[in-house]
Amino acid sequence: MLACETSRTVHGSALSTRSRCALKLAAIPAAAFVLARLLDLPPIAAGVVVLFAAMPTGANAYIFAVQYQRLVNPVSGAVALGTLMAAVTLPVVV
Repeated sequence: MLACETSRTVHGSALSTRSRCALKLAAIPAAAFVLARLLDLPPIAAGVVVLFAAMPTGANAYIFAVQYQRLVNPVSGAVALGTLMAAVTLPVVV
């Protein structure tokens, strides 16, 4: 699944991080909603699927970045930005 993380090249990473976080927090829940409707899931199950899809990237991405010493700063920024953006998008989804 698409996560709010940067690519290996850090050139222009602020814009790409914002756009990836926006995509993760808006497009993925919309796709989950459409898929839940297509699969004719019960309303509670569909709500759970959409809510989980709308959650921001978790701390696991940061833990892996620290453990493998790869892109620690961009990943930590992406996790923080995704969490802040989720404060706006989650109330809309719920």
